[in-house]
Amino acid sequence: MNAQSLSVSGPMTIYEASDWREQLLHAVKPGSPLEVDLHTSGPWDISGLQLLISLTRTGDHLDSPVRFLLVPPGCREIARRAGLTDWLRKHTISDL
Repeated sequence: MNAQSLSVSGPMTIYEASDWREQLLHAVKPGSPLEVDLHTSGPWDISGLQLLISLTRTGDHLDSPVRFLLVPPGCREIARRAGLTDWLRKHTISDL
């Protein structure tokens, strides 16, 4: 099955969370894997990471695995501070 892809560009912070939430959740299609390219995203805060968690949980419920490509250092640092390094690694195909 071919994965759909989505590219995230720009800030992933509390100020953009509501806009990104709709775009990200709309991209998840039942039974279709989704790859999210994060290489041009940032800066990051915990709200951005929460969106990624929500996205993967939605994907799990819809049998649509979500994986992240080219995860930037800022996102990895937020995950580390939140104790979610292993979670992020589980859902990551590649890092920057």
